[in-house]
Amino acid sequence: MKLYYKITLINALTRILIVAAFLIFTPSLIYKAAVGHTDDRLKNMKGQIVQKIDTKSIGEFLQEEDSTFADYTILKEKFISIEKVDSLGKDTFVTSQRDIESEILEFRILKHWFTYHNTKYLLEIGESIQYVRDLNSILREIALYLLIIFITVTVVIDLSFMQYLLNPLRKIESKLLATKHPEKFDFRHIHTTTTDFKYLDQTISEMMRKIQNAFHIEKEFIANVSHELLTPISILQTRLENMLEEGTLNEEAEQKIIESQRTLGRLKQIIRSLLLISQIENNQTPKEDSASVAELLKEVIDELEVRFPEKNISLEANLTDDYTLSPCNRSLLFTMFFNLINNAIKYNKQDGKIIVSTVRDRRQFEVRIQDTGKGIATENLQSIFYRFKKFNSAGEESYGLGLPMVKTIADFHGMEIKVDSILGQGSVFTVVIKTDE
Repeated sequence: MKLYYKITLINALTRILIVAAFLIFTPSLIYKAAVGHTDDRLKNMKGQIVQKIDTKSIGEFLQEEDSTFADYTILKEKFISIEKVDSLGKDTFVTSQRDIESEILEFRILKHWFTYHNTKYLLEIGESIQYVRDLNSILREIALYLLIIFITVTVVIDLSFMQYLLNPLRKIESKLLATKHPEKFDFRHIHTTTTDFKYLDQTISEMMRKIQNAFHIEKEFIANVSHELLTPISILQTRLENMLEEGTLNEEAEQKIIESQRTLGRLKQIIRSLLLISQIENNQTPKEDSASVAELLKEVIDELEVRFPEKNISLEANLTDDYTLSPCNRSLLFTMFFNLINNAIKYNKQDGKIIVSTVRDRRQFEVRIQDTGKGIATENLQSIFYRFKKFNSAGEESYGLGLPMVKTIADFHGMEIKVDSILGQGSVFTVVIKTDE
Protein backbone atom coordinates (compact mmCIF):
# COMPACT_ATOMS: atom_id res chain seq x y z
CA MET A 1 0.00 0.00 0.00
CA LYS A 2 1.27 3.45 -0.88
CA LEU A 3 2.37 5.84 1.87
CA TYR A 4 -0.34 8.36 0.95
CA TYR A 5 -3.10 5.78 1.41
CA LYS A 6 -1.55 4.48 4.64
CA ILE A 7 -1.51 7.96 6.17
CA THR A 8 -5.07 8.57 4.99
CA LEU A 9 -6.15 5.25 6.51
CA ILE A 10 -4.47 6.06 9.83
CA ASN A 11 -6.17 9.47 9.92
CA ALA A 12 -9.53 7.87 9.13
CA LEU A 13 -9.08 5.28 11.91
CA THR A 14 -8.10 8.06 14.32
CA ARG A 15 -11.27 9.94 13.54
CA ILE A 16 -13.35 6.79 13.91
CA LEU A 17 -11.86 6.36 17.39
CA ILE A 18 -12.71 10.00 18.16
CA VAL A 19 -16.32 9.44 17.09
CA ALA A 20 -16.49 6.21 19.11
CA ALA A 21 -15.13 8.00 22.19
CA PHE A 22 -17.63 10.80 21.58
CA LEU A 23 -20.54 8.37 21.41
CA ILE A 24 -19.38 6.56 24.56
CA PHE A 25 -18.39 9.41 26.87
CA THR A 26 -20.17 12.51 25.60
CA PRO A 27 -23.75 11.60 26.65
CA SER A 28 -22.79 11.33 30.32
CA LEU A 29 -20.65 14.46 30.17
CA ILE A 30 -23.38 16.45 28.46
CA TYR A 31 -25.95 15.13 30.92
CA LYS A 32 -23.74 16.27 33.80
CA ALA A 33 -23.37 19.66 32.12
CA ALA A 34 -27.15 19.94 31.70
CA VAL A 35 -27.74 18.95 35.34
CA GLY A 36 -25.07 21.42 36.44
CA HIS A 37 -26.74 24.16 34.44
CA THR A 38 -30.09 23.32 36.04
CA ASP A 39 -28.51 23.31 39.51
CA ASP A 40 -27.10 26.78 38.87
CA ARG A 41 -30.56 27.99 37.88
CA LEU A 42 -32.01 26.53 41.05
CA LYS A 43 -29.32 28.29 43.12
CA ASN A 44 -30.18 31.60 41.53
CA MET A 45 -33.88 31.04 42.23
CA LYS A 46 -33.06 30.12 45.83
CA GLY A 47 -31.10 33.33 46.25
CA GLN A 48 -33.98 35.40 44.94
CA ILE A 49 -36.51 33.69 47.21
CA VAL A 50 -34.30 33.94 50.31
CA GLN A 51 -33.70 37.62 49.59
CA LYS A 52 -37.43 38.18 49.24
CA ILE A 53 -38.07 36.42 52.54
CA ASP A 54 -35.38 38.49 54.27
CA THR A 55 -36.58 41.82 52.94
CA LYS A 56 -40.30 41.20 53.32
CA SER A 57 -41.89 38.45 55.33
CA ILE A 58 -42.39 34.73 55.14
CA GLY A 59 -46.02 35.47 55.73
CA GLU A 60 -46.34 36.35 52.08
CA PHE A 61 -45.68 32.67 51.43
CA LEU A 62 -47.51 31.21 54.45
CA GLN A 63 -51.11 32.24 54.88
CA GLU A 64 -51.16 30.73 58.36
CA GLU A 65 -48.16 30.35 60.68
CA ASP A 66 -48.40 26.57 60.94
CA SER A 67 -49.27 25.88 57.32
CA THR A 68 -46.98 24.97 54.44
CA PHE A 69 -46.56 26.63 51.09
CA ALA A 70 -46.48 25.01 47.62
CA ASP A 71 -46.64 26.62 44.24
CA TYR A 72 -45.98 25.37 40.72
CA THR A 73 -46.30 26.71 37.19
CA ILE A 74 -49.24 26.01 34.94
CA LEU A 75 -47.25 23.47 32.91
CA LYS A 76 -45.87 21.98 36.11
CA GLU A 77 -42.30 22.60 34.96
CA LYS A 78 -41.25 24.26 38.24
CA PHE A 79 -42.43 24.29 41.84
CA ILE A 80 -41.60 25.97 45.13
CA SER A 81 -42.51 24.61 48.54
CA ILE A 82 -41.85 25.77 52.11
CA GLU A 83 -42.60 23.71 55.18
CA LYS A 84 -41.69 23.68 58.83
CA VAL A 85 -39.12 21.10 59.95
CA ASP A 86 -37.59 19.99 63.22
CA SER A 87 -33.93 20.08 62.19
CA LEU A 88 -31.60 21.77 59.74
CA GLY A 89 -29.32 20.34 57.06
CA LYS A 90 -26.95 21.38 54.33
CA ASP A 91 -28.13 22.45 50.92
CA THR A 92 -28.67 19.36 48.79
CA PHE A 93 -29.53 18.63 45.14
CA VAL A 94 -31.64 15.53 44.54
CA THR A 95 -33.61 14.04 41.68
CA SER A 96 -36.92 12.91 43.01
CA GLN A 97 -40.56 12.36 42.09
CA ARG A 98 -43.42 14.53 43.29
CA ASP A 99 -47.18 14.04 43.26
CA ILE A 100 -48.69 17.19 41.84
CA GLU A 101 -52.42 17.13 41.39
CA SER A 102 -52.44 13.32 41.24
CA GLU A 103 -49.69 13.31 38.60
CA ILE A 104 -46.33 11.78 39.38
CA LEU A 105 -43.56 13.96 37.93
CA GLU A 106 -39.79 13.81 38.23
CA PHE A 107 -37.91 16.95 39.31
CA ARG A 108 -34.43 18.16 39.97
CA ILE A 109 -34.80 19.64 43.47
CA LEU A 110 -32.68 21.99 45.55
CA LYS A 111 -33.30 21.54 49.30
CA HIS A 112 -32.41 24.55 51.46
CA TRP A 113 -32.87 24.65 55.25
CA PHE A 114 -33.12 28.02 56.98
CA THR A 115 -34.31 29.62 60.21
CA TYR A 116 -36.82 32.45 60.33
CA HIS A 117 -37.82 33.98 63.68
CA ASN A 118 -36.46 30.92 65.52
CA THR A 119 -38.52 28.59 63.38
CA LYS A 120 -36.87 26.03 61.09
CA TYR A 121 -38.04 25.73 57.53
CA LEU A 122 -37.23 23.64 54.46
CA LEU A 123 -37.31 25.37 51.12
CA GLU A 124 -37.57 23.12 48.07
CA ILE A 125 -37.17 24.52 44.57
CA GLY A 126 -37.76 22.03 41.79
CA GLU A 127 -37.45 22.06 38.03
CA SER A 128 -38.81 19.33 35.81
CA ILE A 129 -36.22 16.77 34.83
CA GLN A 130 -37.72 16.92 31.35
CA TYR A 131 -36.06 20.31 30.99
CA VAL A 132 -32.75 18.66 31.83
CA ARG A 133 -33.40 16.01 29.22
CA ASP A 134 -34.36 18.62 26.62
CA LEU A 135 -31.25 20.61 27.42
CA ASN A 136 -29.18 17.44 27.27
CA SER A 137 -30.64 16.63 23.83
CA ILE A 138 -29.90 20.13 22.54
CA LEU A 139 -26.34 20.04 23.84
CA ARG A 140 -25.75 16.60 22.31
CA GLU A 141 -27.08 17.78 18.96
CA ILE A 142 -24.86 20.85 19.05
CA ALA A 143 -21.85 18.72 20.04
CA LEU A 144 -22.57 16.26 17.21
CA TYR A 145 -22.72 19.06 14.64
CA LEU A 146 -19.50 20.53 15.99
CA LEU A 147 -17.85 17.10 15.83
CA ILE A 148 -18.93 16.57 12.21
CA ILE A 149 -17.66 20.03 11.27
CA PHE A 150 -14.40 19.39 13.12
CA ILE A 151 -13.81 16.01 11.45
CA THR A 152 -14.70 17.34 7.99
CA VAL A 153 -12.42 20.35 8.33
CA THR A 154 -9.53 18.31 9.74
CA VAL A 155 -9.87 15.64 7.02
CA VAL A 156 -9.79 18.29 4.29
CA ILE A 157 -6.83 20.01 5.92
CA ASP A 158 -4.98 16.69 6.41
CA LEU A 159 -5.57 15.57 2.82
CA SER A 160 -4.46 18.92 1.44
CA PHE A 161 -1.40 18.96 3.67
CA MET A 162 -0.49 15.36 2.82
CA GLN A 163 -0.80 16.09 -0.88
CA TYR A 164 1.52 19.05 -0.45
CA LEU A 165 3.88 17.15 1.85
CA LEU A 166 4.07 14.01 -0.30
CA ASN A 167 4.21 15.82 -3.65
CA PRO A 168 8.06 15.57 -3.79
CA LEU A 169 7.80 11.82 -3.13
CA ARG A 170 5.37 11.45 -6.04
CA LYS A 171 7.78 13.38 -8.26
CA ILE A 172 10.61 11.05 -7.28
CA GLU A 173 8.35 8.06 -8.00
CA SER A 174 7.42 9.53 -11.40
CA LYS A 175 11.10 9.99 -12.24
CA LEU A 176 11.81 6.35 -11.46
CA LEU A 177 8.76 5.07 -13.37
CA ALA A 178 9.68 7.19 -16.39
CA THR A 179 13.21 5.77 -16.43
CA LYS A 180 13.16 2.81 -18.79
CA HIS A 181 16.96 2.77 -18.93
CA PRO A 182 19.58 4.11 -16.48
CA GLU A 183 21.03 6.39 -19.16
CA LYS A 184 17.69 8.18 -19.47
CA PHE A 185 17.37 9.03 -15.77
CA ASP A 186 16.59 12.69 -14.98
CA PHE A 187 19.22 13.91 -12.53
CA ARG A 188 17.54 17.25 -11.85
CA HIS A 189 16.86 17.59 -8.12
CA ILE A 190 13.31 17.69 -6.81
CA HIS A 191 12.42 20.98 -5.12
CA THR A 192 11.41 20.26 -1.51
CA THR A 193 11.99 21.68 1.95
CA THR A 194 11.72 18.24 3.58
CA THR A 195 15.18 16.99 4.52
CA ASP A 196 14.22 13.30 4.22
CA PHE A 197 12.98 13.72 0.64
CA LYS A 198 16.10 15.69 -0.27
CA TYR A 199 18.26 12.90 1.07
CA LEU A 200 16.18 10.27 -0.76
CA ASP A 201 16.42 12.18 -4.06
CA GLN A 202 20.19 12.61 -3.72
CA THR A 203 20.68 8.96 -2.76
CA ILE A 204 18.68 7.73 -5.77
CA SER A 205 20.63 10.04 -8.10
CA GLU A 206 23.94 8.76 -6.73
CA MET A 207 22.77 5.18 -7.12
CA MET A 208 21.67 5.81 -10.72
CA ARG A 209 25.08 7.34 -11.52
CA LYS A 210 26.77 4.22 -10.21
CA ILE A 211 24.42 2.06 -12.27
CA GLN A 212 25.13 4.15 -15.35
CA ASN A 213 28.87 3.74 -14.84
CA ALA A 214 28.43 -0.01 -14.40
CA PHE A 215 26.39 -0.17 -17.63
CA HIS A 216 29.01 1.81 -19.53
CA ILE A 217 31.78 -0.44 -18.26
CA GLU A 218 29.80 -3.56 -19.18
CA LYS A 219 28.99 -2.27 -22.66
CA GLU A 220 32.56 -1.25 -23.35
CA PHE A 221 33.84 -4.56 -22.06
CA ILE A 222 31.44 -6.61 -24.18
CA ALA A 223 32.12 -4.53 -27.29
CA ASN A 224 35.90 -4.61 -26.86
CA VAL A 225 36.08 -8.29 -25.95
CA SER A 226 33.76 -9.22 -28.81
CA HIS A 227 35.93 -7.40 -31.33
CA GLU A 228 39.11 -8.86 -29.89
CA LEU A 229 37.80 -12.46 -29.85
CA LEU A 230 36.41 -12.51 -33.37
CA THR A 231 39.86 -12.16 -34.97
CA PRO A 232 41.58 -15.14 -33.24
CA ILE A 233 38.49 -17.30 -33.77
CA SER A 234 38.54 -16.52 -37.49
CA ILE A 235 42.28 -17.34 -37.61
CA LEU A 236 41.68 -20.68 -35.84
CA GLN A 237 38.85 -21.56 -38.23
CA THR A 238 41.06 -20.76 -41.22
CA ARG A 239 43.90 -22.91 -39.93
CA LEU A 240 41.57 -25.84 -39.24
CA GLU A 241 40.10 -25.54 -42.73
CA ASN A 242 43.62 -25.55 -44.22
CA MET A 243 44.49 -28.70 -42.25
CA LEU A 244 41.40 -30.44 -43.60
CA GLU A 245 42.17 -29.36 -47.17
CA GLU A 246 45.72 -30.79 -47.00
CA GLY A 247 44.26 -34.30 -46.65
CA THR A 248 47.13 -35.61 -44.55
CA LEU A 249 45.06 -36.34 -41.43
CA ASN A 250 43.51 -39.65 -40.55
CA GLU A 251 39.75 -40.02 -40.16
CA GLU A 252 39.76 -39.67 -36.35
CA ALA A 253 41.75 -36.43 -36.47
CA GLU A 254 39.51 -34.99 -39.18
CA GLN A 255 36.42 -35.74 -37.06
CA LYS A 256 37.94 -33.92 -34.07
CA ILE A 257 38.83 -30.92 -36.22
CA ILE A 258 35.26 -30.79 -37.60
CA GLU A 259 33.87 -30.86 -34.05
CA SER A 260 36.29 -28.08 -33.10
CA GLN A 261 35.07 -26.01 -36.04
CA ARG A 262 31.48 -26.43 -34.85
CA THR A 263 32.47 -25.30 -31.36
CA LEU A 264 34.26 -22.28 -32.80
CA GLY A 265 31.19 -21.53 -34.93
CA ARG A 266 28.93 -21.52 -31.87
CA LEU A 267 31.41 -19.35 -30.00
CA LYS A 268 31.50 -16.95 -32.94
CA GLN A 269 27.70 -16.81 -32.95
CA ILE A 270 27.64 -15.99 -29.23
CA ILE A 271 30.17 -13.20 -29.70
CA ARG A 272 28.26 -11.75 -32.64
CA SER A 273 25.05 -11.80 -30.58
CA LEU A 274 26.77 -9.99 -27.70
CA LEU A 275 28.27 -7.51 -30.15
CA LEU A 276 24.85 -6.87 -31.69
CA ILE A 277 23.27 -6.31 -28.26
CA SER A 278 26.11 -3.95 -27.36
CA GLN A 279 25.70 -1.99 -30.59
CA ILE A 280 21.96 -1.63 -30.03
CA GLU A 281 22.38 -0.47 -26.44
CA ASN A 282 25.06 2.01 -27.50
CA ASN A 283 22.77 3.39 -30.22
CA GLN A 284 25.22 2.32 -32.92
CA THR A 285 22.49 0.81 -35.09
CA PRO A 286 20.43 3.12 -37.34
CA LYS A 287 16.66 3.30 -37.60
CA GLU A 288 16.14 4.44 -41.16
CA ASP A 289 13.87 1.73 -42.61
CA SER A 290 10.16 1.23 -43.05
CA ALA A 291 8.82 -2.29 -42.65
CA SER A 292 5.51 -4.13 -42.85
CA VAL A 293 5.14 -6.40 -39.83
CA ALA A 294 3.06 -8.96 -41.75
CA GLU A 295 5.66 -9.18 -44.54
CA LEU A 296 8.47 -9.60 -42.01
CA LEU A 297 6.61 -12.45 -40.33
CA LYS A 298 6.01 -14.17 -43.69
CA GLU A 299 9.75 -13.94 -44.52
CA VAL A 300 10.69 -15.41 -41.15
CA ILE A 301 8.17 -18.25 -41.54
CA ASP A 302 9.47 -19.01 -45.04
CA GLU A 303 13.05 -19.19 -43.79
CA LEU A 304 12.18 -21.46 -40.86
CA GLU A 305 9.87 -23.66 -42.85
CA VAL A 306 12.59 -26.30 -43.33
CA ARG A 307 12.67 -26.88 -39.54
CA PHE A 308 9.00 -27.79 -39.13
CA PRO A 309 9.41 -31.45 -40.27
CA GLU A 310 12.00 -32.06 -37.52
CA LYS A 311 9.19 -32.39 -34.95
CA ASN A 312 6.28 -32.60 -37.39
CA ILE A 313 5.15 -29.13 -36.29
CA SER A 314 2.21 -27.40 -37.97
CA LEU A 315 2.13 -23.62 -38.21
CA GLU A 316 -0.99 -21.48 -38.51
CA ALA A 317 -0.47 -17.88 -39.66
CA ASN A 318 -3.33 -15.41 -39.09
CA LEU A 319 -1.80 -12.22 -40.49
CA THR A 320 -4.97 -10.41 -41.52
CA ASP A 321 -4.04 -7.20 -39.65
CA ASP A 322 -0.90 -5.31 -40.57
CA TYR A 323 1.08 -2.31 -39.37
CA THR A 324 3.97 -0.46 -40.98
CA LEU A 325 6.82 0.47 -38.66
CA SER A 326 8.70 3.63 -39.50
CA PRO A 327 11.40 4.49 -38.72
CA CYS A 328 12.89 1.14 -37.74
CA ASN A 329 15.77 -1.23 -38.36
CA ARG A 330 14.33 -3.95 -40.57
CA SER A 331 17.24 -6.33 -40.07
CA LEU A 332 16.91 -6.17 -36.28
CA LEU A 333 13.15 -6.71 -36.42
CA PHE A 334 13.69 -9.75 -38.64
CA THR A 335 16.13 -11.11 -36.04
CA MET A 336 13.64 -10.48 -33.23
CA PHE A 337 10.76 -12.36 -34.90
CA PHE A 338 13.16 -15.05 -36.12
CA ASN A 339 14.30 -15.77 -32.55
CA LEU A 340 10.74 -15.85 -31.20
CA ILE A 341 9.45 -18.29 -33.82
CA ASN A 342 12.67 -20.30 -33.73
CA ASN A 343 12.23 -20.74 -29.95
CA ALA A 344 8.63 -21.83 -30.53
CA ILE A 345 10.04 -24.59 -32.77
CA LYS A 346 13.00 -25.43 -30.54
CA TYR A 347 10.99 -25.88 -27.32
CA ASN A 348 7.86 -27.39 -28.91
CA LYS A 349 6.65 -30.95 -28.54
CA GLN A 350 6.57 -33.64 -31.17
CA ASP A 351 3.54 -33.10 -33.44
CA GLY A 352 3.13 -29.66 -31.87
CA LYS A 353 1.54 -26.52 -33.22
CA ILE A 354 2.51 -22.86 -33.59
CA ILE A 355 0.02 -20.02 -34.13
CA VAL A 356 1.32 -16.66 -35.36
CA SER A 357 -1.33 -13.94 -35.40
CA THR A 358 -1.62 -10.18 -35.63
CA VAL A 359 -4.29 -8.09 -33.87
CA ARG A 360 -4.82 -4.37 -34.27
CA ASP A 361 -7.00 -1.86 -32.45
CA ARG A 362 -7.02 1.90 -32.17
CA ARG A 363 -4.19 2.18 -29.67
CA GLN A 364 -1.85 -0.74 -30.32
CA PHE A 365 -0.81 -3.49 -32.66
CA GLU A 366 0.03 -6.95 -31.31
CA VAL A 367 1.95 -9.90 -32.71
CA ARG A 368 1.19 -13.14 -30.85
CA ILE A 369 3.33 -16.26 -31.17
CA GLN A 370 1.74 -19.22 -29.43
CA ASP A 371 3.21 -22.71 -29.12
CA THR A 372 2.27 -26.04 -27.57
CA GLY A 373 5.72 -26.58 -26.07
CA LYS A 374 7.19 -27.24 -22.66
CA GLY A 375 6.16 -23.93 -21.16
CA ILE A 376 7.98 -21.87 -18.56
CA ALA A 377 7.57 -22.13 -14.80
CA THR A 378 5.92 -19.09 -13.21
CA GLU A 379 8.91 -18.37 -10.99
CA ASN A 380 11.17 -18.19 -14.06
CA LEU A 381 9.08 -15.78 -16.14
CA GLN A 382 10.75 -12.71 -14.67
CA SER A 383 14.24 -13.96 -15.58
CA ILE A 384 13.82 -15.25 -19.13
CA PHE A 385 15.24 -12.05 -20.63
CA TYR A 386 18.44 -12.20 -18.54
CA ARG A 387 21.59 -12.94 -20.53
CA PHE A 388 22.97 -16.49 -20.38
CA LYS A 389 19.95 -17.57 -18.32
CA LYS A 390 18.67 -20.97 -19.47
CA PHE A 391 15.67 -22.85 -18.09
CA ASN A 392 15.33 -25.50 -20.80
CA SER A 393 17.89 -27.87 -22.17
CA ALA A 394 17.66 -27.89 -25.94
CA GLY A 395 21.06 -29.11 -26.91
CA GLU A 396 24.28 -27.26 -27.62
CA GLU A 397 22.73 -24.65 -29.88
CA SER A 398 21.02 -22.93 -26.92
CA TYR A 399 23.22 -20.46 -25.07
CA GLY A 400 20.71 -18.11 -23.40
CA LEU A 401 21.02 -15.03 -25.61
CA GLY A 402 17.98 -15.37 -27.88
CA LEU A 403 15.37 -13.80 -25.62
CA PRO A 404 17.72 -11.11 -24.22
CA MET A 405 18.37 -10.08 -27.82
CA VAL A 406 14.61 -10.04 -28.50
CA LYS A 407 14.09 -7.78 -25.45
CA THR A 408 16.91 -5.46 -26.48
CA ILE A 409 15.56 -5.06 -30.03
CA ALA A 410 12.02 -4.51 -28.72
CA ASP A 411 13.20 -1.82 -26.29
CA PHE A 412 15.21 -0.20 -29.09
CA HIS A 413 11.99 0.17 -31.10
CA GLY A 414 9.82 1.18 -28.12
CA MET A 415 7.93 -2.11 -28.05
CA GLU A 416 6.79 -4.24 -25.12
CA ILE A 417 7.18 -8.01 -24.74
CA LYS A 418 4.57 -9.92 -22.74
CA VAL A 419 4.81 -13.60 -21.83
CA ASP A 420 2.06 -15.96 -20.68
CA SER A 421 3.05 -19.55 -20.09
CA ILE A 422 1.75 -22.72 -18.46
CA LEU A 423 4.29 -25.38 -17.65
CA GLY A 424 3.74 -28.44 -19.81
CA GLN A 425 1.14 -26.73 -22.04
CA GLY A 426 2.96 -24.01 -23.91
CA SER A 427 3.72 -20.29 -24.08
CA VAL A 428 2.40 -17.14 -25.73
CA PHE A 429 4.85 -14.33 -26.54
CA THR A 430 3.14 -11.04 -27.40
CA VAL A 431 4.94 -8.12 -29.03
CA VAL A 432 2.98 -4.93 -28.29
CA ILE A 433 3.52 -1.97 -30.62
CA LYS A 434 1.97 1.32 -29.51
CA THR A 435 0.24 3.21 -32.32
CA ASP A 436 -0.66 6.87 -32.57
CA GLU A 437 -4.04 6.23 -34.12
